[in-house]
Amino acid sequence: MHINWTALGQVALVGIGATTALVCLFATGLRAADRAAAAPAPRRPPLRLAAGLCFLACLTATAYGLYLIVPAFH
Repeated sequence: MHINWTALGQVALVGIGATTALVCLFATGLRAADRAAAAPAPRRPPLRLAAGLCFLACLTATAYGLYLIVPAFH
């Protein structure tokens, strides 16, 4: 059995990087949503928009990952 260590390393790095980016994006969305709840009225819409965009990006990345994993979607 031959293991392609370079490919394994690339997959591991991309997986760790994508997971880190997704967690940071979700945490940023949570922080923006929390600040929007406590902010004065004029600052709420931009913070809610930022939170919504972060959550939308997380949802899109998750849906794309599922699309790549499940062969029935192709």
